[in-house]
Amino acid sequence: MRKQLMAGTALVAAAMLVAGGAAAADKKMMKPSIGVNGYYEGVVGGILDDSQETTHSYMGVDNGGTAPTVDDAYLATVPNKTNNKNDTSALDTRTDAEIHFNGRATLDSGIKIHTRWELEGQNHHNTDPIDEYFLSLAGSFGQIILGGTEGAAVKMLTGFSGSWATGVGENLSFDDGWIPTASAHPANFETLRHSRLSTGDGEKISYISPKLGGFQIGVTYEPRVANNDDNSRVNAEMDRHDALHGAASFSGKFGEVGFGGGFGVLTAQAANMDGAEDYKAWIGAARLDFGPARIAAAYKRTSDPMAMRGHLVDLGVRYSAGANSFSIVGMQGQMEDTDEMHTKVMVSYARALGPGVKVHANIIWNESQNDGMGEGTQHAADGSVLDATPDSGTGYVQQYNDMNNSGMALVTGIKVTF
Repeated sequence: MRKQLMAGTALVAAAMLVAGGAAAADKKMMKPSIGVNGYYEGVVGGILDDSQETTHSYMGVDNGGTAPTVDDAYLATVPNKTNNKNDTSALDTRTDAEIHFNGRATLDSGIKIHTRWELEGQNHHNTDPIDEYFLSLAGSFGQIILGGTEGAAVKMLTGFSGSWATGVGENLSFDDGWIPTASAHPANFETLRHSRLSTGDGEKISYISPKLGGFQIGVTYEPRVANNDDNSRVNAEMDRHDALHGAASFSGKFGEVGFGGGFGVLTAQAANMDGAEDYKAWIGAARLDFGPARIAAAYKRTSDPMAMRGHLVDLGVRYSAGANSFSIVGMQGQMEDTDEMHTKVMVSYARALGPGVKVHANIIWNESQNDGMGEGTQHAADGSVLDATPDSGTGYVQQYNDMNNSGMALVTGIKVTF
């Protein structure tokens, strides 16, 4: 069914171009043009407080290899080691920069074509220097987008979603690394990190309708769920595949109050392996604007066998006064199968210095906890690793890691948008 949908969408797009894009032979067409824009942001940050702890608990076995019952009484008898890790400098400097190449053309039918490539501006992206890239066809029928970019749910709902819609300084989803996140299971915290239904910038085809009375819908087909652009066909035996993104939104005004919101879903078929489960996620988002103030919220729930199951709440408030703007944003995410949690809050101030230039200051508080278990490693009572099965009462074969990171950072920067 999903393959038929992809083929049907491609045929509709081709029909639109053929029916509306044929120009008269004697009419001179404008040549497509290309322009360059982008941004450069320089940031300086200082750590005001930083606590990173990992507690190891070792579970003992007897000569027969029988593990004891793990309860509070037992854990009180085993050795625990608490380590403060990852000591860093108090100050740091960072850069975020991109160069955008935008090609544009207008057909005789009025259909507008937009092509875009986003070149990363930092050296650490040297393995994949191109971020998003796509070709867009827009007209009275809506918009068709083909390429390596986010799906319809991200494009339609980000402007309604909590911190994305209200933050005036750093981005709470991507700029929270000043205080390292507890990451025994890094994939889990990708689920908890931001309130967008994102599968990355892999190849997709999307359709977004025009707005009719404030209503809009969008759908995306993604043959291979992979955040890359290597043009490889999906291996259904190993990869998640045939993903569908869908979204619906509404926006309007009631007197002096602007409002908007929407709902999005994302599904993907699991790899054809025993025990593999399909990916499912959904999000609801809403925004209110009254005078210089804005309030926005989002709730996301994910059922992802690669990152377990969890939910996230994203809230934000913004106030603007001339060239000055203020925001308070926060998120809390929690996994349903474990005790893992991630909470972060950011207070920001920004001032426009001129067209395309602003300075900002941010206080970021970040707290996370994670748990994990390493199986099969044998330890002596002092925590040292053993090569052989220990005697009864002298060794431990399982290690539980409880990680708790928290802290606060003060970050300021200047951003120039071209």
